[in-house]
Amino acid sequence: MAAASSLSLAEEAARHDNHIIPVANANLSLFSGPRDYYTLLVLTSTDPKHECGLCDTLPEVVSTVAHSWHADYSSGMLFFTTVDVVDRTNIPIFEKLQLDSIPHVWLIPPNMTASADPYSLLDNVHYAFKLPVGGVSDQVLELARFLSELLQKNIAIRDEAPASKFVKTFVAVFAVIVFLKKRGPSFIRGQSRRKGYAIFIVILTLVFVSGYQFTTSQGTPFVARNEEGIIYISGGLYYQFGIEIVMVAANYFSLAMTLIAMIYLGRYQITETSRIHLEATRSALVVVANVVLFVLFSCLTSMFLRKEHGYPYGLAKLF
Repeated sequence: MAAASSLSLAEEAARHDNHIIPVANANLSLFSGPRDYYTLLVLTSTDPKHECGLCDTLPEVVSTVAHSWHADYSSGMLFFTTVDVVDRTNIPIFEKLQLDSIPHVWLIPPNMTASADPYSLLDNVHYAFKLPVGGVSDQVLELARFLSELLQKNIAIRDEAPASKFVKTFVAVFAVIVFLKKRGPSFIRGQSRRKGYAIFIVILTLVFVSGYQFTTSQGTPFVARNEEGIIYISGGLYYQFGIEIVMVAANYFSLAMTLIAMIYLGRYQITETSRIHLEATRSALVVVANVVLFVLFSCLTSMFLRKEHGYPYGLAKLF
């Protein structure tokens, strides 16, 4: 038995608003047989008689993640399918698995082994996702994180329409600008105002280039802890703790200040009234600035090496 191709599955998924292919008549033939794609299989029940609280929120959770995935990745790497026992024709699947609880969310990797069993998908090795108890937004982020870590693909959750988000952001920024133009001069004047704006822009730039938007959209913790202690740097490219924003921003700022100091020292003119009186002192400061620059850049590449061990352009590995 041959599974459907990724192209035909993509066409089937496109027929559904949430990009989730429902199973009926216990028919898993689309996914049974050789597959070169991942399958997220959801085994659940929307029947109120089963009194499954997690099952009530699961459709929204999976739908949100599926929509976000398909918004960024059109390739046939991952497909979503759900088996709902409220459709009594799907009971043979639950009987084969001998499940005594629901829901179950399984990520089934590609498998190129041919099989005549129409339920061969259920026998494949899979990764199980445990839906946490909590709000829908937390569950969405946990499922997105689960898939991101296994697939090595970042899933940016879209919790509202882009147009709506743009309007809200535009209105908020416009209101701040109007307030500053109307009220700003009364408490911030002359050079102080310009310096204040410059400092604000520098801080804002450092925060955003350090991954603030990525971290907030993924809902990651500030730090993490395991049996060995506190973890400051996550071990994957598609995950980042909040403290990493501070570390990277501080590193960028220090690199910029050191580079400016090197330029300043390089153009520094020694005179009778200058603070640096000897050329040897200026040269020594240039050497120190170079060493600091090397150490700071090594810190930056060391952080990246913790995330991507094969990165070929690291300097000294400091941690």
